[in-house]
Amino acid sequence: MEQVETLKHQVGGDHYTKMVMQPIELIMQAQLSYIQGNIVKYISRYKNKNGLEDIKKTIQYAKFAMEYDDKGPKHASVNLAYAYCKANSLSQAQTNIIISAITTDFYLTIKYCKQLAKEEYDVRIKDF
Repeated sequence: MEQVETLKHQVGGDHYTKMVMQPIELIMQAQLSYIQGNIVKYISRYKNKNGLEDIKKTIQYAKFAMEYDDKGPKHASVNLAYAYCKANSLSQAQTNIIISAITTDFYLTIKYCKQLAKEEYDVRIKDF
């Protein structure tokens, strides 16, 4: 798939433009909900932008998804999500978070985020 012109430019850093497949491409191709898209975006960039803060944002969006009963698209492509994770060399933890969000298991999304925060930052995330 040829990269569209707008993907070649980024305002505020290069954490997306240096990715093989940007979050917006997965979001649009899989027709993810707004909330799922934010989960993909924040967990994909956490290592290259805001670290623990992005993990916390991912948790916050998973909580929004539960509160608003976000069911996501009925046909979300798990295979596409795996391909996205592989293309971008995302960790197993990031992959688990993205797949759980796409399959709308937001409790599991939060669990994986808390494990990641503990492993990466030696921080226990409680309700915030």
